[in-house]
Amino acid sequence: MAVVDRVGTIVAVLRRACPGVAFRSIRSLRELSSDDRLAVLATYTAADWDTLAPLARRSPTVVVAAARAKGDAERAMSAGAFGYLDLEVGPAALRRAVLGALRGEPAYSRAAFGQHLRSKLESTVLGASRAHELTPRQREVVALIASGHSDKEIATALGIATATAQKHVTNVLRRLKVPNRAAAAVAAAQIALAVTTWPAGD
Repeated sequence: MAVVDRVGTIVAVLRRACPGVAFRSIRSLRELSSDDRLAVLATYTAADWDTLAPLARRSPTVVVAAARAKGDAERAMSAGAFGYLDLEVGPAALRRAVLGALRGEPAYSRAAFGQHLRSKLESTVLGASRAHELTPRQREVVALIASGHSDKEIATALGIATATAQKHVTNVLRRLKVPNRAAAAVAAAQIALAVTTWPAGD
């Protein structure tokens, strides 16, 4: 196991919490070895997070934050982290999480996982409320976007001109308040949860 820690505080905490667990402290990705089954990234400031995505692509990575901040668990999950903990979990929980991660178990604290679930629930509720704002045609467009259809394929499926399909896609993205088709596909999954509550015709 390698611990990327530019300050050294989290390395010291890990040494006390995980006696008998072999790990080495490194300061950069260049020092990461292919023998490292797990990486731990110590985060103190926003700049430390820049290392997460490249590190997570090379090795399963658990973030250990010096202090908990709102949104950090989501940020860790989005960047592909194998786990997210902060020093508030305490030494026993930190040890359990590290040993579990070495066995291949994701290492998210209950607080982090709860934060993630609350975020997903809020997102689902928001998606459901936005679903009620879509016209029947826009619902069809969202379903086709989620299936990976191009504008031309949407036009063919709906029997409309490609330019009209493009306008529908643009309007759907605006209505769902999402930046692109991939985000619209995610919103479509949320909307699917609300489909049973849609009126039969608008």
